[in-house]
Amino acid sequence: MHLTGDYVASGSEFSSSKWLPATDSYLDKIQNDLSSDNWTAIFQALHHLEESRERDERIEVGAPSTPKQREALLPADPPTPPLLDLD
Repeated sequence: MHLTGDYVASGSEFSSSKWLPATDSYLDKIQNDLSSDNWTAIFQALHHLEESRERDERIEVGAPSTPKQREALLPADPPTPPLLDLD
């Protein structure tokens, strides 16, 4: 069920006495065993998944598979506005 989100009738029952130790174990592994490279790979994979889902959704509705690049409304580093003299 955790992989697909679909109910699996043959799965074992939820154990309220074992979930906390299992969760603690997973959190310990996340906190202590994942390196910076692991996190980079995880986020790159998530980004790739998001891009492929967006492409699939565009194809499904008949839109172009690559969206048009839009020009930014503001420059990346807009100038600082002048200070107002309130005197």
